[in-house]
Amino acid sequence: MIRENLLEDILNEIKFGESTLIECKPSYIPEFSVLAITRYARKKNLPVVIDDNLDMLHTIKTNLELFGVEEDFRDAHVIKTGGKVEVGDVIRRISMTEAPSAYIQKYKQAAEDAFHDTRKAINIVLGLERLFYFVRSAPEFYMIIISMQEFLGNKSRKAFYIIDKNVAKKAYINPLPELERIMSTVIEVEGKGISARLFFKKSASAKFRGKSIEVTTDELLR
Repeated sequence: MIRENLLEDILNEIKFGESTLIECKPSYIPEFSVLAITRYARKKNLPVVIDDNLDMLHTIKTNLELFGVEEDFRDAHVIKTGGKVEVGDVIRRISMTEAPSAYIQKYKQAAEDAFHDTRKAINIVLGLERLFYFVRSAPEFYMIIISMQEFLGNKSRKAFYIIDKNVAKKAYINPLPELERIMSTVIEVEGKGISARLFFKKSASAKFRGKSIEVTTDELLR
């Protein structure tokens, strides 16, 4: 039996300053995850900052429409890297042609601006695994990993990185082992018909550490 407030319990348990990795295979898990996290943020009166890499937010918005969910993300502040279709309130664009060092510097400035006027915010990161396809050396790879580590412990944000495992594994350097290392919470999500199984591979919370929880599609679409 799924408790009505299960998703809220999970999101409440993840603390500000945490970085959470949500791993999934090709499915609609990213769509439902973004929807659930965005609705949670609104309920808690928390601003949302979305890192939209390579038009992933447009894909999510369009797929949600197929489920009859009208969500335009107009109240989300969006940092957009690559892509052409703007969804939400795009506050900064970063070119894909930047060298990794320049990209990281511009991203840090964009993130600083996005969180400058808020004490607490929810950060959703989409398409990160695809950025690693532009990395061609170990120094570039670790430059990105180290820059991500710096955000861990930043109590102005509660961050969720939604990753397609199949895409990540085929990058020049598979980022999953290092991402799992630097994240405070790692949730593997597997679609099962009209439900999803959440397995907490790693968690700062003893309440969910090592637990496996099933959530229905109806629960996610409420």
